[in-house]
Amino acid sequence: MRGATELQKDTDMLESIRGALRTLVLAAGAVALVAGCATSTPSGALARYDLGPPTMPAASSASSTSSTSGASTGTPDIANTANAAASGAARQSPLKVVVNAPNWLDSDLIYYRLPASDGDQARVYANSRWLASPARLFGDRLRVALAVDRPVLAAGDPTAAPALRVELDEFAQYFDSASTSHGVVQIRATLFDGPKLLAQTTLRAQAPAATADAAGGARALAAASDAVQTQLIQWLAGRVPAPSTTTRSTPTSRAVPATVPRSDTTPGVSSPTAAAR
Repeated sequence: MRGATELQKDTDMLESIRGALRTLVLAAGAVALVAGCATSTPSGALARYDLGPPTMPAASSASSTSSTSGASTGTPDIANTANAAASGAARQSPLKVVVNAPNWLDSDLIYYRLPASDGDQARVYANSRWLASPARLFGDRLRVALAVDRPVLAAGDPTAAPALRVELDEFAQYFDSASTSHGVVQIRATLFDGPKLLAQTTLRAQAPAATADAAGGARALAAASDAVQTQLIQWLAGRVPAPSTTTRSTPTSRAVPATVPRSDTTPGVSSPTAAAR
């Protein structure tokens, strides 16, 4: 009997220890869950950026002095653009516009580059994204800028017109140090008249960032985009031809019926209906 009593006591003690361990485990799990909820980043904390509202660039029909000023500073010359439009400047030839980009720029990631001393590494912001891909943002802004002077058509538009193909080669924020950075935009533009290559150029611009973060980089890239687009408008001036025979669509042929009914009132000619009778 004594052995059985001692065995029962040992069993009761073991159950008590197991119950205490279960309580400790549950308490620790609850603490970890509360801590995890307090420190986790909310899903809606992702910041989204674009290039801002479209600006009115210096029109290519404006004076060369004002256009040069706009390109060097990246600030659109709105006064000269408005004066050119008010003076009734003739609209230029229509242009089809296509903007392409490499795979790494065909996403909503915001890239920045560290100084060359750190290996010139390309990285992305963890909690910041573009509203659309840089190619889409740059392309939409470019079409607005070009539309100041000329009709801008989509690549698949059936209207005959020369075509401008723009390759977006660089679109990133460059850090010179931990506190200073600038936005860099580089493009390669090619002008076609049908299958004929007319001209090609590479353009690059940069603008300082007011803050060393994603918001400052987005504003700097918007200013650099405007500067590059002003350079592109100046480069296109006088280079876009009127639609030539190589870009004109083939006229639609109109088949003539093999048998054309003639009017019953034609003198001396019987109508097919009358002859059948």
